[in-house]
Amino acid sequence: MNITIQEHKFSFRSEYDILAPNANYSATRAFFSFNDKLQLKTEDGHVLARIKGHFSPFRSRHDFVLTDGRIYQYRCEKLWKSVFVCEGNGESFRLYEHKGLNYSVFHHDRQIATFVKNRIVIGKGNQYMVRMDADADLAIVLCLVLTVNSSENDDNDSSVTFDFGNLGPEDRPFDKSWEPR
Repeated sequence: MNITIQEHKFSFRSEYDILAPNANYSATRAFFSFNDKLQLKTEDGHVLARIKGHFSPFRSRHDFVLTDGRIYQYRCEKLWKSVFVCEGNGESFRLYEHKGLNYSVFHHDRQIATFVKNRIVIGKGNQYMVRMDADADLAIVLCLVLTVNSSENDDNDSSVTFDFGNLGPEDRPFDKSWEPR
């Protein structure tokens, strides 16, 4: 399944259009929020998930509260190698940032998704191209991508930005041969 997440280029708060094969979604960040507070909504405006950030000077910490009652805690596991873990309801997801602009998502040590960020950004217009397994948890994958953008790129109000991506070490190499199931 291929999904596109497009941040609005010029807006006072972060707003996203999310295009998936069978439905469209949107996400918005609360006005004047010191910590991240995002809402992921369905096409008809129903809230699918809430993302709430917690203050942490060095490591990203967020809660994903899904409307079906599931709650996940997202945190940085390895700061230097950019590895993040998202745990809750007996499940574990790992997000790996690779060299360049590539990311991978694993569920219980099996890769379920990958996404890449655009290199040239106009305004706040970050774009993520997501490829994921058809049976992967869409809400969790979308929350992971939105949290990456919110925690890494939300302060950027420049007119044009060229993103080199991750130049540092990586915990595991990006698997270019991976294909969604």
